[in-house]
Amino acid sequence: MSPSKRFQPVHRVAESRENRAARALGESQRKMREHTNRLEELKQYHREYLERFKSASQGGLSASQMQEYRAFLRKLETAIRAQEKVLQTSHRECTGKKDAWQEKHVRTQALGKAMDRFRKAENKAMDSREQQATDEHSQWRNKET
Repeated sequence: MSPSKRFQPVHRVAESRENRAARALGESQRKMREHTNRLEELKQYHREYLERFKSASQGGLSASQMQEYRAFLRKLETAIRAQEKVLQTSHRECTGKKDAWQEKHVRTQALGKAMDRFRKAENKAMDSREQQATDEHSQWRNKET
């Protein structure tokens, strides 16, 4: 069996691993976008609630209303910090998935190039054999005449 044919199963396995890594990277990127969107929603809600608090406080608030506003704003700030941590973790995971995919991609590319070199060498050897056979056939015909 030729070297290029022996490498085909290895190349297919490498491609399969690369494809799985690419899917995992895509899923990780999707999750990171979701976490980013969630963080932006929380920040937007915090800004809106803070504006409502400022508007309401200009009209006068009771002490209990003021405490409720402040308590809710603190909860939003805590949720924002927690979401920022989730996003950081998601970003690290995404970076890891990207590195894993790149590693597998490089391996697949290297195997593909090796297979191409083998094919070229095999084709060159076959062309040489065919040329030699043609030359021998020509010499044989020339001897007969």
